[in-house]
Amino acid sequence: MDSMMKDVDPSVLLANDFIQSHFTNLNTSEALANCFLQSYFLNLGVYPEVVHMMWYADDSVMTRPGPDGTMMSFTSPEAIMEQIVSCDYEGASFDVMSFAAQSCNSSSEDGAFIMVTGFLTCKDKQLRRRFVQSLYLARRQDRSYAIVNDILRYIDSIPALPSVPESAGFVKVYYELPMREEVGLMYVNESIMSRPTSTTGRTMVEMPGLDAINKRVSNEHRRASNYILNSVDYQICRSFKDRIFIMVCGFVTLDDKTERKFLQIFYVARCQNGSYVIYNDILRYVDVTPQDTLEILSQSAAKTSIDVELPYFMVKKGKLLSYFNNIDPQNYHH
Repeated sequence: MDSMMKDVDPSVLLANDFIQSHFTNLNTSEALANCFLQSYFLNLGVYPEVVHMMWYADDSVMTRPGPDGTMMSFTSPEAIMEQIVSCDYEGASFDVMSFAAQSCNSSSEDGAFIMVTGFLTCKDKQLRRRFVQSLYLARRQDRSYAIVNDILRYIDSIPALPSVPESAGFVKVYYELPMREEVGLMYVNESIMSRPTSTTGRTMVEMPGLDAINKRVSNEHRRASNYILNSVDYQICRSFKDRIFIMVCGFVTLDDKTERKFLQIFYVARCQNGSYVIYNDILRYVDVTPQDTLEILSQSAAKTSIDVELPYFMVKKGKLLSYFNNIDPQNYHH
């Protein structure tokens, strides 16, 4: 690896060394995700091959949009490496707008589930794409981490699905149940659910226990008069054949006629009787206005209240730039 990285800007190596030196000492899923994402996107924009060497393993699954937008999955180390290199990320800029993370439940490998949203700007600056990426970062017995599941989709403009695919059985049940209160029966004591603290906020909170989860689900489905799903992506976990990693993009119309764009990821087990158990569930709204669109909107005659979204951090020209103090010293063991 050293020979491959000899031409990388020394300041990039110093920043990456700082992140890596603290990585194994983090004691919350949020701190773990934050350090991982900074390392991941920093290297992706400078030396993409390093990302493959550092984070992907023999049992990894990667899903990416092809040239025509069709989602394709890659499972072999060679195919994943080729996909990363072919995307020509070197020199690109990344604005990471938000992320949410959950720890794994006791029935899975240790690690974290992560949902991240942001913007990718190609190095020629001719194209800027908004993306969502969902990952399962598993901790192995040797205390190293590997990306087991990885789904990335661009969400600039996605047409609505004519119908939910029959192959996505869980999603069909979750969003189309005639009696939506029954959705709560999919959660168990080990389930973890994260939701925004408000419909416009970026701060996420975990529901404290099964009763709180069931009350939240019941309230969400009671308020939702209609779901329109734009995309459903899923992967089978290669380490646990009965587990499914799912990412959904869509719109929900609330009972006050408000329409919200949302992203939701699930880590689900399919039981022998055909029912489903939800172990992990993260939902985030993504219709907040990025800061760099404010100038355009301010020129409009109609003045409206605008929720402004600032990046958590950016990778530009091989530099890691942050708007916030992302790493809380209290999350480190001393």
